[in-house]
Amino acid sequence: MKRMGSMFHPKRRVVDQVGRCYWIFAFMFMGSGKAVAQQPTWQAPPKLVVGIVVDQMRPDYIYRYWDNFGEGGFKRLVGQGAFLRNAHYTYIPTVTGPGHASIYTGSTPSLHGIVANDRYDRTTQKTIYCVKDTTVQGVGSASAQSSPSQLLATTLADEIERRTDGKGITIGVALKDRSSVLPIGRTGDAAYWYSSNGSFVTSTWYMQELPAWLNAFNAKALPQEYLDRTWEPLLPLVKYHTPMPDANIYEQELTKGAGSAFPYDLAALSKTAGLSLITTTPWGNTLTTDMALAALTGEAMGKDNITDLLAISYSSTDVLGHKMGPRALEVEDMYIRLDQELARLLSELDKQVGAGKYTLFLTADHGVVDVPAYLKDQKGSAGYVDTRTWKAELNDLSKSGSVPLPAWAKTMYRVDTILEGQIFLPDSSRSTDFKLRIAEHLLKKDAVAEVYSGSELAIGGALSEQGAILANGFMPQRCGDIVYTLKPGYFEADGAYVGKGTTHGSGWNYDTHVPVIFFGQGIEPGEVVRRTAVVDIVPTLTMLIGSALPDASVGEPVPEVLK
Repeated sequence: MKRMGSMFHPKRRVVDQVGRCYWIFAFMFMGSGKAVAQQPTWQAPPKLVVGIVVDQMRPDYIYRYWDNFGEGGFKRLVGQGAFLRNAHYTYIPTVTGPGHASIYTGSTPSLHGIVANDRYDRTTQKTIYCVKDTTVQGVGSASAQSSPSQLLATTLADEIERRTDGKGITIGVALKDRSSVLPIGRTGDAAYWYSSNGSFVTSTWYMQELPAWLNAFNAKALPQEYLDRTWEPLLPLVKYHTPMPDANIYEQELTKGAGSAFPYDLAALSKTAGLSLITTTPWGNTLTTDMALAALTGEAMGKDNITDLLAISYSSTDVLGHKMGPRALEVEDMYIRLDQELARLLSELDKQVGAGKYTLFLTADHGVVDVPAYLKDQKGSAGYVDTRTWKAELNDLSKSGSVPLPAWAKTMYRVDTILEGQIFLPDSSRSTDFKLRIAEHLLKKDAVAEVYSGSELAIGGALSEQGAILANGFMPQRCGDIVYTLKPGYFEADGAYVGKGTTHGSGWNYDTHVPVIFFGQGIEPGEVVRRTAVVDIVPTLTMLIGSALPDASVGEPVPEVLK
């Protein structure tokens, strides 16, 4: 692995000398008056690719908040870039870990293996976090034991490393560890994420010690500085787009004792909430931009003709969105301030790399549903499903049904666990009869849309649209025996989100539909309104970079956005 933290890379100087010689001969040939063929796109790839993921962003935020945005952020990206307005995820579950893995692999959970944020392991009968790795040590924090070891497919970062013979610099930055680790893949250079100690950290998967530039960045103690303030609306209240008053019954508290209405005394709240409070505020996004620019400068990214990758994920939008829901005044205020962060990022990229010398994309790892309690009060179809009662119900199925079970089966047929739309059975209970009984029982519930056995999803065949996207998220070795979906507007609730706040994870449009914007070198400005997929992002970029497609990629390049 290349040495991180250095300002100059010796191998690159050699490459640059060879490149200069090439261009001297090229100009001599052109000067001879002979016809010269057009240079292939991949012969002059972008010096830097910047990936931006806004956690839990819906496309309609761009439409709703448009008149509150400045000229240098979302408006610049849309006006000068290519906006895919009908892009979707093609699998369930639409959550952060699978989302980031799918964006950068151009693949789906059924192939890349990140099937959930937390998946159930039959062997240990415990859940496994998607980037947890006890074989590595934290660097900067003892608890930072994270790595991409569970990822089974290459990412754009891996392919850039291979395309550049290891000379490209590939770095991920986010508040969440999974949002920085999974984009960089197994062979990328570094992933950095935020620790509750107020620093950005990493693990020994990438390095043994933090680079000097990161130690200097952490020493600035920016989280403390950013939390020493009161959060109030940036604009006059009449300019915000919300059907509800700031104080309403559908929002959780920002943090314990904070309430759910402006103003928020962050300085006072942080005394009990700690430095993790910043992740719930707009300044979590500010800190992320700061860190991304520190990495850009510290590693001299985009300074030569070898393609680098800077993968940035803004996590605070998700942390706040869960608490408040997509109609909250606080959420819009955060996006208005995020717009300013994007403008700052683009301005610095123009200065440090050069306008038109980098290629950028912006998307989201998933969307979000409106607070079901709010939808119900608006006479919409929505609600909550408490699956905690289901296990006992399903265990009792051996005592009922059209065909009575023998006595031995009544004690053996049982459910191990129910987690995130999946039902796990022990080996002794995986009979076709028991699975059919479970499916019949669940389909009698008003909120349940569809039910499939794992074998149906693995083998394929005639599946509905929801069934097909369930199959795209299903890996037999890591998923349950029965998989189900709920009807639109419903989600599983364990108590935390009942009536207040919201979540995501379904295959309905509010969760699958996300913005995709390409911008910069090699991009043809315009709008694409035909249905596209998030897995198309990386195949499109590889056409510009000249790299191989990631090994499990299933997406297609989007020709309308390529010059």
